[in-house]
Amino acid sequence: MSTFYGLARRNVPELELVIIGAGAAGMAAAIYASLMDINYVLLDAEEGGGLMNLAKAIENYPGLTGIRGPDIVRAFREHLAKVGGELHPFEPAQELSFRQGALEIRTGQAAYRPKSVIVATGLEVLGLREEYGLKNERDFLGKGVSYCAECDGPLFKGKAVMVIGNPFDAFLLRRLTDTVYFLGPVPEEFRNQVPSEIIEANDITYLEGKLEEPEGKGLLEAVVVAGKRLAVEGLFITRRKAGSELYEMKLDDNGFIIVNRQMATNVAGVYAAGDITGEPWQIAKSVGEGAVAAMSVFKYLTGQRMRNLGWALQDEWME
Repeated sequence: MSTFYGLARRNVPELELVIIGAGAAGMAAAIYASLMDINYVLLDAEEGGGLMNLAKAIENYPGLTGIRGPDIVRAFREHLAKVGGELHPFEPAQELSFRQGALEIRTGQAAYRPKSVIVATGLEVLGLREEYGLKNERDFLGKGVSYCAECDGPLFKGKAVMVIGNPFDAFLLRRLTDTVYFLGPVPEEFRNQVPSEIIEANDITYLEGKLEEPEGKGLLEAVVVAGKRLAVEGLFITRRKAGSELYEMKLDDNGFIIVNRQMATNVAGVYAAGDITGEPWQIAKSVGEGAVAAMSVFKYLTGQRMRNLGWALQDEWME
């Protein structure tokens, strides 16, 4: 019998869990599922890692400083392999049915019918190409362009920056940086909360107009809005879209999956973790939610087994 971490694996013929998405949340869930000997499949549309692959340096994951995104992805994958886990890369979920007691996930390669599901598909960053048709955004990634104000804001202390997307990120950066521009209009989901007058009242320059290609030799030096050149060293693009179109669970007004503290959705046996559940967009948050989701799945599966044997678990243990 094969072992991992010195523990003997049991032989479980039925598929107990499918994890959809192998970013920080999905890989954390898979590592915990491996340690708890849950029979699972981990699916990803690409090679795993999600938005972590785009990070030039991660400074806000406790215990690690200055690590590159691809390096932390590699460490996650090595840990997964060490505990006996396996990633199915380039196998995205294409069709899902989350009917009560009859879960099914279809990919281009197979149809999976597990007892439980963890959705960890993250989110999509809406960059300059989508909004303005610009092509050189990725040239400045990690060299002035950032997708996370909480992550990279401290690196721009005393500098001038521009924010596109979430106006609350502009407020945060105003506490950290010397000059902040906000390129409007304010997205619909924030418009009632944060009109342009409130933005300007916080000593943030509000602008509207077409953005042209960012400028700089190696590092970002300036942006041009409506023909006016603005010297900035940071460009924060914080427009995001939840990747939840396939799912049948309850969503909030912005398309993120609603979960409770156990990461359970409104569908029995279906859990969600990471960026797909909403803010904050942090690796630490995603890892924690992935771990909680996997432990909740373990309790759910154990409860189902007990009920099949005619026993009922204490309600507080399942909550």
